[in-house]
Amino acid sequence: MKTLTLASAALAAIVAAAPAAAQPQGDFRARAPQPMTRAAMESRVEARFARVDANRDGYVTQEEARARAVGMRGQRQAQRGARRGELFARLDTNRDGSISRAEFEARGGANRGDRAERRAERLERRGDRMERRAGRGGGAGGFGARAFAMIDANRDGRISLAEARAGARVRFERLDRNNDGTVTLEERRSAREARGELRRRG
Repeated sequence: MKTLTLASAALAAIVAAAPAAAQPQGDFRARAPQPMTRAAMESRVEARFARVDANRDGYVTQEEARARAVGMRGQRQAQRGARRGELFARLDTNRDGSISRAEFEARGGANRGDRAERRAERLERRGDRMERRAGRGGGAGGFGARAFAMIDANRDGRISLAEARAGARVRFERLDRNNDGTVTLEERRSAREARGELRRRG
């Protein structure tokens, strides 16, 4: 039972976490969790696998997963820098390269922009935490060190697409309590609460 619980947690990022690049940065509704069907889950697993499988040999190695993690961290930093640059440009109305008190106070949107920036960063940090909990290698496309060992069913040191699909299917079926082929937000919430209760009990 404990092993299954750990395996399920390790596979969470593959099933539940959406690729940041595929979602509009400014549309927070698009970034929010949505119900997921089995078909959508399988499509997402295939897309994630393809991104991590750098040499396109049909397998994900630990080296590829680590390289993906490094790349994703750099991408997130670049996205944060771009958002801050856009916010600065909106505030610097006379384009002199600095923001005066008058410019800052004149823009009612400054506070909104600042709140939007903080919200985007919170969402990114939440995604990072989910991936670290799931795979102990945030940004590795759900193939962090712990997840890797659990998904690699035949212990050959690499993950095939079939293994990735099988691992994600276990997680999906565990979350899909009523077996209707869709994991709802309520089912995800229930699973989170159950994990929290287990942690509290120690």
